Amino acid sequence: MVIPAVDDESHRLAYARVLGDDEPGSGARQDDARQDDGRPEHEPRRGTSANPLRVVLAAAVIGALIAGAIAIAVGVGDSGDVGNTGIGSTEKLAKNAFTESVSGDCLDWAAGDPGNPTKVDCDLRHRFEVADRLDTALLPGSEFGESATWPGPQRFAQIRDEQCAVIVDRYLSGKRDPYGRFSVSMMFPSQVQWDKGARELRCGLQQTGPDGQPAQFAGRVDAQDQSFKWAPGTCIGIDAARKPTVEVDCTEKHAFQTTGTVDMAVKFGDRLSRRPWPSKEEQNAFLASVCPGQAQRFMGGKEKLEATTLNTQWSVILEPSWLAGSRTAICYIGLPDRGGFATLVGDARETLLINGKLPVPPPQAPPGRALPTPVPLPGGYDANDVEVPAPGG
Repeated sequence: MVIPAVDDESHRLAYARVLGDDEPGSGARQDDARQDDGRPEHEPRRGTSANPLRVVLAAAVIGALIAGAIAIAVGVGDSGDVGNTGIGSTEKLAKNAFTESVSGDCLDWAAGDPGNPTKVDCDLRHRFEVADRLDTALLPGSEFGESATWPGPQRFAQIRDEQCAVIVDRYLSGKRDPYGRFSVSMMFPSQVQWDKGARELRCGLQQTGPDGQPAQFAGRVDAQDQSFKWAPGTCIGIDAARKPTVEVDCTEKHAFQTTGTVDMAVKFGDRLSRRPWPSKEEQNAFLASVCPGQAQRFMGGKEKLEATTLNTQWSVILEPSWLAGSRTAICYIGLPDRGGFATLVGDARETLLINGKLPVPPPQAPPGRALPTPVPLPGGYDANDVEVPAPGG
C-alpha cells in the first residue's frame, strides 16, 4: 500500500516530495533565474525559432516537478489484510525483509503489494534501495513509545523531509542528483502494524512511475546515470500554472513531447573521466547541433516539424547533477506561452491542438525566392523574420 501525504480538503491522497532550499518549488521563482547576459538560466533553444520567447526548463525543473518522493506504508492496510506475515489479532509483528533490511539492501514487491517485500540482488529490478534505518530515538519525546498513537501519513512525510535527505546524501557520499529521477523516500508501518508494535523506519531511494507508485529499476543508484530517460514520444503533463508535471498519455493535456535523449558523455566525458562540468554555453552549443535534427527525424521531416509551429528545445545538465554522474539531456518539442508552456493535446506526429486550436504553419517562401535575411538577434537565438505567437486559449 502506498500512502502519500493526505490532502486535507478532499481527504484524498496527495503526493508529497522533498524540496531543498535551492530547488524549484521551495520559494525561489524560476522565472527570475538569469544568466549574465540577461537570459533565463536554463533557456531552451530551438532549431526553427518562430518567436524567441523565454522559458525556464532544464533538468532542474523537470526533476523538481516530476520526482515526487512519496512515503511507503509497508505491510498492511487499515483493513487488516496482512498477506503472509502471519499476524493475528493478538500476535506481535512478524519479521520480514523490511524489518530486517540494512543499509544497501534492495527491496521489491509485486505491484500494489508493498506489504510483502522481498530482498533481491540490487542488479535485479527492485522498487526501493535502503539507505539506512532512521533511529527513532532522535525524534521528539515518546512519539514512538509503546503506547503512542500512530503518527499518520502527514507526520511520516514530515519526518521524511526532516531526516531522510541527510541520511540518503550520506549513504551516496554526496553523489545524489537533486534534479534526477530518484527521489528520497521513507518506508513506515501502517496503522495496523503500528498497533502490533511496529516502529521500524527506513530512509531510501525510489524511482516514481507515471502512476505515482514506486517503479522498478535495476542497479544501485550511485552506480548509474540518475538523469530522466523518457522514451521518444513521451508526453509530460501540464498544470494550471503552465508548468510540466508528470508523464501522461499524449491524448491528455501536456506541456511538451520528447523527441529523444542525448548522451553528453560522448562530447564531455563519462562519470569516470573526471572531466569538469561543461558550462551551459558549451552544452547549448553541442545540443544545438543534435536536437534539431533529432526532432526532424522524430517528426518525419523538417516540413512536418515546421507545420506544428512547435519549438525544438532541450535541457542542460546542472553542475550538481554532473558531479553526481548524470550525463543525459532531453530533447523535446513544445511552445513557450506566458511564462510557461502552451497546452498541447495529441501526438505532434498526428493531430495536434495548441491551446485548443489547430496550429497555423508559417508562410513558405515563394518558388525560386528566399525570405529576407532577418536582423541579427542577441547571442543564443536563432533568427527568424516571422513571429508566430502561441494561439490564445
